[in-house]
Amino acid sequence: MKRISAEIDEIIEQGQITVGGKQEIRPYIIKVLGTEDLKEVMRLQNLVIGSLEKKEYYVPIPEEELRFILEGGGESVGLFIRDRLYAACSLLFDVAYENNMAREIGFSEEELGQVVQFELSMVNPELRGHRLQYKLAGILARRLEERGTARYLFTTVSPYNYASVQTVTSLGLLIAGLSKMYFDWNRYVVYKDLYNPVKLDTANAVSLANTALIDQQQLLHNGYRGFAQCKDENGTKILYAKIL
Repeated sequence: MKRISAEIDEIIEQGQITVGGKQEIRPYIIKVLGTEDLKEVMRLQNLVIGSLEKKEYYVPIPEEELRFILEGGGESVGLFIRDRLYAACSLLFDVAYENNMAREIGFSEEELGQVVQFELSMVNPELRGHRLQYKLAGILARRLEERGTARYLFTTVSPYNYASVQTVTSLGLLIAGLSKMYFDWNRYVVYKDLYNPVKLDTANAVSLANTALIDQQQLLHNGYRGFAQCKDENGTKILYAKIL
């Protein structure tokens, strides 16, 4: 896939947002990130990792990979308040074979070459509750579809990370696999076919606890896909439906 160089400092959105416990209202901008933002991205990543109670919620991205993305090997967008990065999301183009998530669900060699992946999604704890993961990921997904340079959009999320599962399913990505990845952590493999979205029999959906991993793997093996989640008095449930 052709590397795409973003316009330097391309502003996507401007507005105001409330920050932290004091609910201070501050102006923000959302812009396309470049190599000049690398230090801010690394600073935010370290802050987010340090704030996590469960480290498996977020897989750290090495500095050299972040630099590659910011140099045009992908696209990143970020939300800034007073020149400080508070949220960021990245896509990776030209995914290497060994890192291609589509291998987890048996994609062909030809299909692997049409994959783009979300590699980064993080929000400063002071801005939680604003659905910024969804906003930034949605911006990147729309820009990707407008370019028409890839067919499949992939990522992985922890079954226990409610916010991230909510984000990807709200964007139309489907749970298509459940594997041990990275540090032997359980991860959903989720994707969307941008050309020909998968159709599901949602009228006959099946609900399973997000912790029922073996049962979910059986449904996936039998042609079901996870498309949404919900909470009730018994905890978090994942909704599955069969492919039509």
